[in-house]
Amino acid sequence: GVSFEVMRGETLALVGESGCGKSTTGRAVLGLERPSAGSIVFEGRNYAGATGEELKQRRRDMQMVFQNPFGSLNPRMTVGRIIGEGLRAQKI
Repeated sequence: GVSFEVMRGETLALVGESGCGKSTTGRAVLGLERPSAGSIVFEGRNYAGATGEELKQRRRDMQMVFQNPFGSLNPRMTVGRIIGEGLRAQKI
């Protein structure tokens, strides 16, 4: 089981051994995988079974950075372009 609470303005980092469920937890929070049990509450709403527009809105407030920085960050891009890419994709 996993349980945590992140307050507004805070950042959460999941750290642990390989295979302990860090990526699976992050993917469930983002709605990329469905949890087999339990709930995912964000701003008072349970998103464990969310689809479509609900997930799109939630993902605007969260980001997952994978363990391999070269898989997540393109070394040929500036930091500004990398950050801007996500903002452009979300039309912000």
